[in-house]
Parts: sequence; structure tokens; C-alpha cells
Amino acid sequence: MNKKDYFTEKLRNVIKGNNITRKEAFICLKYLLDHEFGIANDSCFGAFFAALETKRPTIDEIAGLMDCVLNYDRKELKIKRKFKEPLCGIIGSGKDDVKTFNISSISSIVAAAAGVKVLKNGSRSEASVAGTTDVFEQLGYNVLQNDLKIVEKSINELNFGFCDVEPYFPKMNKEYMGKFFFVHPLSYILPIASGVSFDRVLFGLASDETEKTAKLLIELGFDNSMIVSGHDDNGNNFDEISNIGITKITEIKNKKIITYEINPLQFGIPLSKKEDIQEGKNVKENSKIFIDILSQKELGAKRDIILLNAGALIYISGLAKNIQEGIEYAKQAIDSGLALKKLQDVISLSGGVYHV
Repeated sequence: MNKKDYFTEKLRNVIKGNNITRKEAFICLKYLLDHEFGIANDSCFGAFFAALETKRPTIDEIAGLMDCVLNYDRKELKIKRKFKEPLCGIIGSGKDDVKTFNISSISSIVAAAAGVKVLKNGSRSEASVAGTTDVFEQLGYNVLQNDLKIVEKSINELNFGFCDVEPYFPKMNKEYMGKFFFVHPLSYILPIASGVSFDRVLFGLASDETEKTAKLLIELGFDNSMIVSGHDDNGNNFDEISNIGITKITEIKNKKIITYEINPLQFGIPLSKKEDIQEGKNVKENSKIFIDILSQKELGAKRDIILLNAGALIYISGLAKNIQEGIEYAKQAIDSGLALKKLQDVISLSGGVYHV
């Protein structure tokens, strides 16, 4: 059977509501990444992902897609670790109902300043005003350098590494990036794809199917991690811990899955409004929010949501015994000036020049 007929057969099966195997999912995505279908490739890509999502993708199907991303397309960046602590990531699925400023980016710097080893994945914006890469670049980080020694030194000595994903997933970048504005099968797990592997993750998901992502993380070897789905007062989802409503949390502890809800009030943080945490109008405004929080010019809702998310990251790292203690570490990192200094040092090590 030729590649076109093979793909067509699997697509028809999915459209009919039938599941495909992990290997079949791998092969279908491989054909799409290899651009086997010419001018019809984008249409085939969209039809395949939409059909899977409509059917509801199985763990095996999504794992097969990720096998292709990680084991076929990926160009891994292997660092030499001079530490024993877990390397933690904070990532989000995107495709949010609520558009916020760069919460995970700021939280990653705050957690690093508190003593957590953090790797922050970066990418250009797809559906928001400013992606992680856009904001770090605006602040002076040299995003064009992807030198192994610099990333390695930054993580080992400064607790923080930045890794723009584009150079490490060339086929995905060409065939996938910027073409999907809806939650689809890879939304549940794709953000773990990085040039550098990390051990634990705070995974923001713009969907209530947090248990599905937890099962996928376990399938891919993760433990002691957390999946969060924040809500506003109307029940809309976004991929952060929320200070404008409840947050559904699924934790992985020793390969076991625990799900519960939290409210910011239980941490002494007031409920705010959606407008208080919205993204800026452009990259420059989002970068200013970054600096205003770290320099303590912003003491309201934007700071609060950083404390919640940085606190959770500090907790899953093992540095804090719970989220509440993690929040206290995050406060100290900001109020002492260590978080702002951390950002400046990271930018300097990249060969960039810090500027507001």
C-alpha cells in the first residue's frame, strides 16, 4: 500500500469513530511531517487532527504522535548536569479562552531565583500577542544563540535555561507551527517537547481533561508533576493556575494520579477580574509587565497570579512542601530583588544586553 492510500485508510477509520494504534498514529504523522502529500498536506494535517479530536483521541494515539515528534523529528540538546536536583519545566498548551500576559515565563525566573532548576521552553506567538521567545528577546536575551555550552552553564550556574524550540524540531516547525488555533490531540502533551529534556513539569492545559495529560506524562516517563487548568468566573479555561476563579489540578505523585480543585482565597490571594491579568497590546507592553512585577512596581492581580504559579513550580521541584510554602518562597525571590537580578544575569550570559 502506498503512503497516500495508507494515510487515507487511517483517516477514514478515525472519521468513522474507530481508534488507530500507537504505531499507526506515528506513521501518519511521519508522512505529514515529511510533506508526502504536496499541496494537500496542510488539508490532510488539519483533517487528521480534527477527526482525532472529534472522535476523542486515545492515550495510545496521542503517544504515537509524540513518539514521532520526540524520536523522529527532534534534534536533542544534551547538557552535562552538575546538580542532582530535578530539572523542572513550566509550560502551557495555549489555545486559551482567556488571553493572559506571559505568566509562565515570569514564574520560571521567579522559581529559578528561589533555587529551582528550571528549563523554560520558548516559541514565537501563535495565537497571542507575545510568545516566550518574543518577550525574552524584547528584554535583551540573545535568542539566536543556541550554544550547548551557554545553555548548560546557565542551568548549572544560574538555575535557569532558555530553549527556543524552533531549531530542535525542524519538521514540526515547518509543517505544524502556527496552523492550529484549536485544542487538538497534541495540545494535551506537545509542550513537553524541548531541545533539553526535563524531569518534572508544571503543565498548564486549556482544557478540563487534566487526567488525560497526566496519563500521557506517566506514559512518557514523568513523575512528581502537576497539570493545571485555570478558570474565570464564567468557566472559561486557560493554561495557568487562576486567581480569577477555581483551578482544576491533577498531580502525579509516585505514578499515582490525584485530582482536586483550588481557590486563590485559600492561599490568602483575593479573587480578581479577567481584565486584571490580560495580555498587553504588543510585545513591548508584555515585557513591561514582566519588569514591573519583578521590580515590585506591580503589586496587584498580576503579581498574585505569578505567586500562585511560581509557588506551584517551587512545590513540584521538592523545594517547598506545598503550594502555600512555594508562594512564600516566590514572594521572597521577588521582594529581595533576586528575581530581577536573575533575569539580568541570564540575559547577560546569553550574550544579550538587558533593557526595558
